[in-house]
Amino acid sequence: MRIAQAMLGKGFGGAERSFVDLSRALVQRGHDVLAICETRAEARKHVAAIEGITCATVTVRGPWDPLARWQLRRLLADYRPAIAQMHLARAANLAGPAARSLAIPTLAKTHNYVNPKYYRAIDHLVATTRKQHDYLLDQGIAARIVSIIPNFSSIAPRSHAARIESGTLRAVAIGRMVHKKGFDVLFDAVARARASGISVQLALAGDGPESDALHDQLAALGLREAVTFLGWQQDVTTCLDAADVFVLPSRDEPFGIVCLEAMACGIPIIATTTDGPVSVLDDTTAILVPPDDADALARGLCEVARDGAAAMARAGAAQRRFETRYSEAVVVAEYLDLYARLTGVSDETAPG
Repeated sequence: MRIAQAMLGKGFGGAERSFVDLSRALVQRGHDVLAICETRAEARKHVAAIEGITCATVTVRGPWDPLARWQLRRLLADYRPAIAQMHLARAANLAGPAARSLAIPTLAKTHNYVNPKYYRAIDHLVATTRKQHDYLLDQGIAARIVSIIPNFSSIAPRSHAARIESGTLRAVAIGRMVHKKGFDVLFDAVARARASGISVQLALAGDGPESDALHDQLAALGLREAVTFLGWQQDVTTCLDAADVFVLPSRDEPFGIVCLEAMACGIPIIATTTDGPVSVLDDTTAILVPPDDADALARGLCEVARDGAAAMARAGAAQRRFETRYSEAVVVAEYLDLYARLTGVSDETAPG
């Protein structure tokens, strides 16, 4: 099947990762994929490195850029996909009308709580979670044109060596250093756990505008020897495999693909009760704590350190849930079923 994927965001967060991962997975299954990116996008270099993909770029100067819309129409007219999938509002708003004018069926992955006005030219919406799905219905979107398909991770499930009883709890957190990720709360929690007698070492993978402030906070807390900054990591599995517990301390997390990666790696998880984690995890698969609560996060770290067997049991349950609901094979199959429904062309009979 010929499939167009459009992502016009410039940064590189969870939505962009989903776009890249889905494009890669479709190509690996023998489909022809056109990946359309903004010229200055971080995602561009990732999709361009995928063997067998067709990568195209468009410069977007604003949410209603008529030249960008014209360029998108030309790309789609030349490629003639059986279906076009948009990611986030800008792609839906610009590429959606272009595809509709060519009678190309469209769907859009919303990734978050969106303004429906940008999705008027889209035939079908894909929400990531049940809460996002219900939000779309509350906005007046007909249930028949909304599906729920979660994000996925391409990491193959693996065994994780339990080292929790070794005397020092090695924690890892991964993400962009911005306020909503809550790394400042995690630093406070590490300080409180250590004050209660638990030896905790934290590795933080990522970068971002709050990096300097976080370094200053460590100095104020006297934690410079307890926290290691790893910088941006292309392969998060190396970070996860080296740790005893993964911590997601976000104040706001629409989904959190890194939670799926931790589930696949079989590592115990502590996460906040934000939208994404609670749609994937529960008390049988992770320790869940309120956001912005350093005391609760510290208690979670202490609980993992003091009861490693229970922590590993939760990790095993999380890994089994990943295999049945959030693995690449399961989620990509859901997309292919939806593509077939929207185009009337089955995967087996789709032209290459």
